[in-house]
Order: sequence, then structure tokens, then C-alpha cells
Amino acid sequence: MTCGILLAGGALFLVSLSPVETANDSRVDEVFRGDLIVRSVYGGRLESRNVVTVMSKFQGSATIVELVPEGNQIQQGDLLVRFDSTDLEREMFTLEKEFALAKSDLNSLSNAKHPLAIWEIEGKRHELKDTLRIEQQYLLDSLELAKDNLVSTQEIEQQKMKVDRLRAEHETVSMRLQLTKDYLHPSERERAETKLHSAEQALNLAQSQLENTTIRAPTDGVVVYKPLHISGEFRTVRVGDGIYANQPFMVIPDMDDLMAESMVPESELSRVATGSTVVLNVPAYPDVTLEGTVESVSSIAQSLPGQPAWQKFFRVVIGLDDGDARIRPGMSVLAHIVSQVTENAVLIPRRAVRWDAGQARMQVVRGDTRQWRDLDLGGANETHYEVLAGAEPGDRVVVR
Repeated sequence: MTCGILLAGGALFLVSLSPVETANDSRVDEVFRGDLIVRSVYGGRLESRNVVTVMSKFQGSATIVELVPEGNQIQQGDLLVRFDSTDLEREMFTLEKEFALAKSDLNSLSNAKHPLAIWEIEGKRHELKDTLRIEQQYLLDSLELAKDNLVSTQEIEQQKMKVDRLRAEHETVSMRLQLTKDYLHPSERERAETKLHSAEQALNLAQSQLENTTIRAPTDGVVVYKPLHISGEFRTVRVGDGIYANQPFMVIPDMDDLMAESMVPESELSRVATGSTVVLNVPAYPDVTLEGTVESVSSIAQSLPGQPAWQKFFRVVIGLDDGDARIRPGMSVLAHIVSQVTENAVLIPRRAVRWDAGQARMQVVRGDTRQWRDLDLGGANETHYEVLAGAEPGDRVVVR
């Protein structure tokens, strides 16, 4: 007796096989004990568990002038996209000039114009105060002289009027000084500060916009373009296209944490359970076989595009135990999910089973004779049935 490898639902397992013989020009195989592994096969695709979406932060439409090729392996900080910044750079020159002028005006106002104005008003007030003091003293002296009839009444009246006029001028200048300090200069300074703040905001916004004309990789990974509706087409971006703010056009999947997604028909949901082992084949690379485990089965049924509305599917997430440098997110896979394992079962090759009016039968070889025997079968995979009754290990049977 020799050992062989059997494919069970797309999976491999080790079983014991007998040598192939000939009995009356028929091939003969043997019933044996082994593990029956049944796998259900579903189409699916590879996905990254962690995907970073890249979008423009430039306000308005930005024209692409430089673009990293799709599929490139990139590292954090690498340049992904550069937008046209010609108009913005010209605007920056004007805004920088306006900001410098506004800053200069405020400095001139605070450090020169206002201090000089206050100095002039205070000087005028001090001058009037001194003059008023002198004229008031002269009036007092005149009043004393008038007692001796040395100064006329007319001169006294004229001096009083002069003192009153100087006192009024002094009060006016004092009020002007106070109003200038309390209202005029603060108002002018506030306008100048507002103008400077506005110029600064405009400059900062332009600087932020200029920074947003380049997009750098936020993480390591592989560049994948995201199709968009562009100029009446549904396609990926290219140099010359205009991209709007917050419009996702690129993704960077984490290649170190991949998973597989598959949609299982509602009628086959009982075949898939969390924790089931999975073998995945990648059609793009026939030599690549990945192993994994069913991580979750969606609790919500959903319809799929192109399928009848009444037909429902459940999303199955498969975690990968290993990887391969050649695989990429979005690649198709065939997921072979273990749906049944029967240990130490009595197994018969499918080619040895005949069906007669719904009854399974086999033809047993004993020496040079053959005998038909009814079978009671259990589960099955692509190569073998489980025999519940009607056959024993070691029985030699005719196969087609």
C-alpha cells in the first residue's frame, strides 16, 4: 500500500491509497480510512486592513503637474502629487507686499505719528498754561494798580477778556489731548491693527494654499489610484486633471496587513463559520498559495450588482497568516473554506460510486468475481464520499 495526496474541495490532505490494478480490463481502487475535508470555494479579492485615503486640501480646483506612478512603493514623506502653483506664487508676492506695508503703517503710527501728535498737543497746552498764568498775574497786578487809579477800567476789562480767552484755549487743548489719547489714536491704531491682521490672514491663507500644492505620503505603502468622474469619463487621474478639495483620488494600502473579502450566497451560509481555516489561490500567480482563517461573517445580508435582487449574500472577512511580495490589494483570489471535517471516516473514491434510481452502489472485486453492493453515503468532497454503511476499509472496488 502506498500514500497519496488527495484534493478535497481544493485542499490537500494525506490519505492511504492502494496500487491501481486491472480486473477484467477495469481499474480497481480501495476503500480506506482517512479524514474527509470538505472545502467550499468562493471568489473574493485581497484588501488592505488599513487604507489611507489621499485627497486635496487645496481650496478650489488644483491642476496636477506632477504625479507619482501607480503601483510605486513609497515611504512616508515621499512626494505624491504636485499642483500648479504659478498664480498662487504671483498672489503671494502681492500679499507679502501688502502685509509689509500694513505692518509698517502700524509701526509708524504707534512709534512716530501718535507720539509726535501727543507731544505737539501737550506742548501747546503747556505753552497756553504758562501764558495764562502770566496773564492772570498781570490781571491781579492791574487790579491792584486800579485801586490807585493807575490803570483804567477799560484796560482791566481787556485783560480779563484776554485771560478768559487763554483759559478757554487751554481747556480746549486739554480736551483735545484727552480725546486724542482716549478715542482718536486708539481708533486709528485699531484700524491699522485690523488692516495688518487682515493682511496677515490673507498671507497665511495663501501660504497654506501654497503648502497644499504638494501632497506627501502620510505613511509607507503602495500607490493605488481611485477612479473619479473627470471630464465626462470615469477613470483615474493623470497630469493635467483638475482636482477639487476633499476629493479622494488616491489610496495607500498597508501592505503588511492584508485580508481577503468574499461574498457567500445565503444558501451556503451554513458552510462558513468564524475560525474556519482557509486556503487562498491567487489566479495572477498560480504558484502562490496563502493560508488564513475566517475572522468574521457579516450578520446583514445584501444584494450584489449584476445579481438578482432576491439573491442575498453575506460578507466574509478572511485574515491571512502569511503573505507574498507579489500580491497587491484588489487582486482576485479563490477562497477554499473548510466547511466540514470528518476524522477517521470510511472513504470511497467518487469514481467507484454508481447511482441507480437514486441509490448509491459500488462493485466490489473479490478475486475474479464482482459483486454489487448498496451504499449509504454521508458527506463528500471533489474526490471522495464518506461511507456510512455498505463498505469496509480494504474493500476493493471498480472505478471508472
